[in-house]
Parts: sequence; C-alpha cells; structure tokens
Amino acid sequence: MSKQLLRSIRVRNFKAIRETGALKLSPLTVFIGNNGSGKSSFLEALETFQAVAQNGVDEAMRPWHGFEHIWSRAVAHEDKEETRDKRAHQTNPMSFSMSGWMPLKTIGGAFSAETALTMGQGGNQIFIQHEEVKFRKGLHMTRNDRGIIDYPNGPDRIRRKTKLDDGESILQDLGIGGLGRWQFLGLVPQNMGEPSPQKRAGGEVRLAKDGRNIAQYLRWIRDQDSDAYYGIAESLRSVLSYARDIQPALTSELERTVYLQMTEKDFKVPGWLFSTGTLRILALLALLRSPSPPPLIAVEEIENGLDPRTTHLILDEIRTAIHDGRSQVLMTSHSPYLLDLLPLQTLVLCERDEEGAPRFWRPSDSTETKSWAKSFAPGHLYTTGRLSRRTRS
Repeated sequence: MSKQLLRSIRVRNFKAIRETGALKLSPLTVFIGNNGSGKSSFLEALETFQAVAQNGVDEAMRPWHGFEHIWSRAVAHEDKEETRDKRAHQTNPMSFSMSGWMPLKTIGGAFSAETALTMGQGGNQIFIQHEEVKFRKGLHMTRNDRGIIDYPNGPDRIRRKTKLDDGESILQDLGIGGLGRWQFLGLVPQNMGEPSPQKRAGGEVRLAKDGRNIAQYLRWIRDQDSDAYYGIAESLRSVLSYARDIQPALTSELERTVYLQMTEKDFKVPGWLFSTGTLRILALLALLRSPSPPPLIAVEEIENGLDPRTTHLILDEIRTAIHDGRSQVLMTSHSPYLLDLLPLQTLVLCERDEEGAPRFWRPSDSTETKSWAKSFAPGHLYTTGRLSRRTRS
C-alpha cells in the first residue's frame, strides 16, 4: 500500500480513554492487552466517530444510552457561561482526530480532521463544539459551536450549507478517510446462519456488523463479480475439504429471504447448521475479497472460532488485501499463536497506568524490545511480559 489511508488516530475522553496521543497506524495494526485494558474501547471510539459523522450525534449516542455514559469521568466537566464567541458548555470535550491520505484528484493528498463533542450547562444539550478539516495546499474548513462553517478557500462544490444543526457534522459528505465505508465487525454466528430478508432494490449491499446478512452479501458479490465469488468459495474449500460448494439460496414461502447452503457429497446443509468457525471464515473472506472492499476493516478478536490452519489463511488474505491497497485492517487479539505470525511493528500494546487510564504504545519503538525480538517471536514476548512498559527499569 503506497499511500496509507489512515496514518494516525487520536481519541480523548471516550469511556476510560483520557488521551491516546496521535497513535500511529500501520496498514495492519493489531491491538493487544489484558481484558479491560482499553483496546476494544479504541475501536468503539472509531465506530462512534463514524456514527457521529454519518448519522449525527443523537443517533451515534443511541447504542450507549446517552452521551454522559461514555464521556470520561476521570476528568472534570465544569460549566462555562456563554460568551460572545462561545456557547455555554462543559469543559474537556470528547474528541476524535485522524490524519491520512486521500486519493481524490480534486482535494486529494494529505488530510487531517477533528470533531469535538460536549454538553451544554446542566447536561440538557449535546452539540458539536468544534470541527476542523485540513487538506493539502492550505485548503481547510472549520465549524464552530453554533454550526457556522468557515471555508475561505473551499471549492464551490462543497459549499452545500453555511450553518449546520447542533449534531450534524461537516464530515458527512466529504468522504474524508473513507469514513462512511469503514467496516466494523462483531460477528454473531447465531444470527449469521439464519435466513435474512432479500434486498430487492438496487445498490451496494454492506455487510452488517454482526454478519446477519452474510448470505445477501455473498449473493451481491456473486452478481457483481463471479470470479471474486468463486475465489471465496475456493479459499473456503482449502480449509473445509468436504465443502463441494456454497451458495446463497433464495426462498419465498412466506417472504423472500436469503440463506446460506453448503453442498457436502450428495446432500445440502443449511446455514443455521454451519459451525460458528465456518460462518466467521465466510464473513472475513467475503470482506477481504469483495469487489468493493471497505477501505478500513476493524475486527474484534479475529482468532475466535478459527483453527491454526484457518488463522494462517485469513492472515494471508489480509496481507494480500493490504499489499494490493484494497483495505487497511485494525484488529484486537488475545492469541499468542496469531502474534507469532506477525511482525513486531504491527502491534500496539494497551495497558492501564497507575491512575487506571489506558495507555497505548508500540513495542517496536523500544530498542530493548527490538533486541528481544531477534531471538523470540512476538507471542512469546507478550506472554512473558517482555512487551510491557512496566517491566522496564
């Protein structure tokens, strides 16, 4: 990948995270650490950032039952009175920042973007306090806490509105960092095997976060690019030798639904009887080989349900997708075996500091750790505590 989509992410005051700093990302970034260390919170922060940008603040807060539940309580949020330049607000906003590269011809090149959220006095209002987007050659846009947009050097085609609602983001239609097409995976195999309603209107099919529409997604891939579809089936057969074929089947007894169907010898097996590992493999292969792959794929505990041979396969698929520039991948893992298959520079360790705040760092930044890595694989270093900052004198 010659031009990496996302180069860094910074999160402040989200759940237990107070400050990540500008965390550098690589084409493949693997977050490791103990349960509760903050690695999942980082991915959740990115998903919330996406939801704010695409759907607005209120919709983004719905899964959390309110902004106040994910606004870090480790810092003070004091009421500030309204001034001529600022609305009444509470201090220490929640913020998300990213930098990277855009391939667009008009406003392409290096970019950075930031969105900050806060509450009004008394917590009765939530609003975007500040947003800023910077492009190459000095082009930039800002938005203040009253929704007023300032883009002194902006092209006419993005001057869609001069004032936004409190929860409406300037990032919504800009395509910054492929934000609207980021794919988050928290696969639920129990949902994936069940029939799902057929999408009969035209347009791209996006895989649901829990994978519940995997049959419909595979059907769409088959319609768009048969070579890609049969490549997925062939890769599946390489780890499931008994699977002669797999197809998304259509039924219309009561309503039109799509479900998975695998052919074994001379009989067919419906998706709700597939193993959980088979369903997870299918979803990962489908995303990585899609004719329209997500620019960013974020997966929780990617090793779940995968045997060692399949883990090798999925990592090879990820490497190919990255090498071809199709996708950037973020994932969490608890598997020393998987870590042994990865270079040290892909790892980000998450630990809580003495005050209980999550801290993120790359072990490959340490000369001592790089020296250890010449003799031991990353999984071994992780399980023996050699990647931890706490073991250093």
